[in-house]
Order: sequence, then C-alpha cells, then structure tokens
Amino acid sequence: MTNNSHMNRTDLALELIKDGISRKERRIHGLLLTETELPESNALGKPAGIYTTLHCDSHLEYDEDAEVDALSRVLAAFIPEKGRILVAGLGNANITPDSLGVRAASKIAATAHLSQSEEFTELGMREVFVVETGVLAQTGMESSRQLGFIADGIKPDMVVVIDSLACAEPERLARTIQVTNTGIAPGSGVGNSRQEISKRTLGCGCEVVALGVPTVIDLSSICPGITDSFGGEAMVVPRDIDSVINRFAKVISRALNRVLVPTLTEEEIEKLRF
Repeated sequence: MTNNSHMNRTDLALELIKDGISRKERRIHGLLLTETELPESNALGKPAGIYTTLHCDSHLEYDEDAEVDALSRVLAAFIPEKGRILVAGLGNANITPDSLGVRAASKIAATAHLSQSEEFTELGMREVFVVETGVLAQTGMESSRQLGFIADGIKPDMVVVIDSLACAEPERLARTIQVTNTGIAPGSGVGNSRQEISKRTLGCGCEVVALGVPTVIDLSSICPGITDSFGGEAMVVPRDIDSVINRFAKVISRALNRVLVPTLTEEEIEKLRF
C-alpha cells in the first residue's frame, strides 16, 4: 500500500477511496471490475459520478480478447446505443508514456463522413468523429478549448476522451483501465493539470466519458524519501512501456469500435480506416 502522503498524485479514484464510500465488485472473464459512485461534496477531491475500474492481468499473462470483451461491456453502460459521438485522443505522440490516447484514437473507426451513403443507413451505423488534440506546447491551445470549438460545431451527444493516467500503487501500473462519466483534467496525476474536459467546461452540454490507463507512477510511491536525492519529484514508467502502450491502445480501440460500430466486423473496420 502506498504512503498516504503521495496518494494525491494519482488519477485513479479507487486509490483515494476512504471508509464510508461503497464499492461494487464483480468479475468478467475472471477480470475484477470495481464500480464506485462518488456523491457531491465528497472528501476525495474528485468530481461526483461513476468510476469503473477494470483490473487487468500482467503483460505476460493477459488475454486480449477477454479484456476487450470486458471493457466493451463496461463502455456499453456509459455510451448510448444511438447518437453522434466525438472520440478524442489526448496526449503527446512523441512521448511514449503519454501517447496512449493518440495511438488508441488512430485505431477508432471514424464514420461521420459516410453518413450520406446507402451503406451507412443499411448497416445502422452512427456518426463517429475522431480527433487527436496534441498538447499545449505543440498547439498553443488547451485540449479542452479545442474540443469545445469542435463540439460546438458538430454538436455530439457524447465526447469520449482517452488519455494516459498516473497511479500511486505499483500493482496498478499498466494493469488498470479506469472509465468514468465525470470527464478528465489531463495531467492532474503528475502535477501538470490542464483545463478540465467535462460536461460543465465544454459548453455544448454533452456528456463526457473518460478512459485511460496508468502508465506512470511517482518514484516516491515505490521508494518513499528517495526523491530527495534527485532534488525533486520523479516519475517512473514500466520497462516495457512501448509494448504496454501498444497493448492498451489496441484493447481500448477494439472495445470502443465494438460499442460504437457494432454492425461492422474488425476486418471491415480495418478497411474503413484506410
């Protein structure tokens, strides 16, 4: 268990839960699923809403199809069957631990440009838009502001954002997928919080679902006190971070595609992307 003094350097609600806040647990394909609903004015400093955590197996043991199926069932509870969806991949493609959102978004089937075709209607598809926001240093613009402009133009029924997260407990690093209907403050887990992306801040009134995987952990969460030797706080990533990012980008994109375009096979989706 992590030292409590460092527990605020995490994006995972589950790591902050105190006594008095209930949680529900169940298993899908052997994978543990934990659901917590935080009330207004909770003591965790997290927005009120539902936080669902899927506990995955290690990189050497995991069953990709099982994780995809479990995550798609989780997402189906958050994303309506009909309506226009905007998927946004957050993060920096040039920094591997921060590239999850970008890599996952690149594999999502965008369908909005096909909405006037006969096949679109025959297959019962919905309009899906996909964007990659980059980071402030690359664009000069907050991701929340970009998405606000885009959402104002296309009027989606829901925005789904994907991002890399931070955790405070080593056993959750690269082993956890969190899904929440509260939106996200990118970078908050590493002390570099950017403007919040939520129903409240986007301005268009659409719901925001955020999902991500912790790809970094505070060094002091592993070795308390060691950061003094480094003259500040340091973040640690898994040794096989590139494989971790590729694994979860594929799991997340496959699960999202299954929910967003259920009438298409994975082979059809692959053709659609090129």
